Amino acid sequence: MPRTLQPGSHLRRIYRRLSAAELSVSEHDQPLSLEELGLEPRGERVALAFGIYSRKGLENALRMYGLIQRLEERGVGPLEARLTFEDAFRPRLILWSQRYQAAVVDISLRKTSGAEVGLAPPLEARTLLYLDSFVLQHPGRAFDWNRPPMPGQVHPGLALSGEILELLLLMARRVGAEGMALTPSTFAAAWVYARHFQFLEGAAQGRFLALRRAGRQWPRWLLAWAVELECLRGPGGAPVRFTPLPMLASFTRRFEKFFEDKAWRGAAKEHSQIPLTIDFEALQDRFPWDRMPPGPPPAPVAEVLAYDPLASS
Repeated sequence: MPRTLQPGSHLRRIYRRLSAAELSVSEHDQPLSLEELGLEPRGERVALAFGIYSRKGLENALRMYGLIQRLEERGVGPLEARLTFEDAFRPRLILWSQRYQAAVVDISLRKTSGAEVGLAPPLEARTLLYLDSFVLQHPGRAFDWNRPPMPGQVHPGLALSGEILELLLLMARRVGAEGMALTPSTFAAAWVYARHFQFLEGAAQGRFLALRRAGRQWPRWLLAWAVELECLRGPGGAPVRFTPLPMLASFTRRFEKFFEDKAWRGAAKEHSQIPLTIDFEALQDRFPWDRMPPGPPPAPVAEVLAYDPLASS
């Protein structure tokens, strides 16, 4: 069951070393003056995400964490950090590939409250950081059968989503949030987030675990498409769908108690034990061959999908 979240120790050490002055540094690597910060009536204000992060300060922090370097080592660099705003509390962070002239990382965030994600008193007034959207991709790489596309993917990923989520969780702490929330658009996305996040609804958590268990002997991408195409069946053959609902990663005992609630745990356990199966006949009929890499899939997958090179070309 969920516990209060603790990002990796090496990331926490770097987090503790970073000062507010370093995070608000100007483009000339100088801490911002009172005038630049907007604390004086004169001068043009410098945009700071959540009143803390300048573009340069955020880029420097990501380099200290080693994230930009690890992304560039995967062949997408050099990268340029961009920070844009709907307002100071709705920033958008982009790591832009100068090589491919496309975003490698594209993240939209905003501050919100527990009430927005459906939490009842006394948690409805607690501050959360909400992840509106998260893209991580290699814009210069094509899919292959070692890594076929997941639902919603335009380009292959870079196997760094877990680390980026940990950094976002540290950001949430720094801006005074007690947790981080999001709503996964697909089952595949929920699987990525599940390392750190739990569904706020116990029944939804249980259904997610049951869906994941239904395809445990198959590649994750195959199960993701089976769920996306509504090819999962419950007892009696009833269709089972994935419904996007809020998830939360908590930092405090206050939220930890929410997930320890007897009703939440009971609903999660009950729904996780419902036996689900993949309807492979329906999956064969609906499978999106036009979105798949060329050539046949691995032999076991080709067999269950009734692969036909003429029909799928």
